[in-house]
Amino acid sequence: MGEKERQGENMRIRVATTAEDGQETVSDLYRWLRQDPDVRRHATVELMPSGRPGGAMGAVEIIDMVVSQGFSALNLAMSYAAWRTARPAAPPITITVTAVDRPLTVDDASEETIRRIVQALQPTPGRDRHEEPGAAGDGTEGGR
Repeated sequence: MGEKERQGENMRIRVATTAEDGQETVSDLYRWLRQDPDVRRHATVELMPSGRPGGAMGAVEIIDMVVSQGFSALNLAMSYAAWRTARPAAPPITITVTAVDRPLTVDDASEETIRRIVQALQPTPGRDRHEEPGAAGDGTEGGR
């Protein structure tokens, strides 16, 4: 991968959907993220095979992002929210921080969703020091 992946403080994020029309959704979000100057400035964004065969249920391609330490989680959350607002009928997507395998499935552009995305992308593997007590475990985050 590029320069961003070799730096020590980077984070890898994967974005996918398992909906039947998910390939179109993933491709559309990929193009949206690639056009966002704030995302482009601090992230390498690539479309990759998911590792599942084309006939299997689930995502065939995923968005793979390597973000630098200058990247603000709010950049991705706001870019996602703008995309989701323009495409309210798009199926849910799952954002996963691969280092801690912390998936988060989102399907709207609400303030709560933006907050959850920012929280999920905090650089520490444990709960973030800014987290509100009781904020985790609302049933939509995988593994928590």
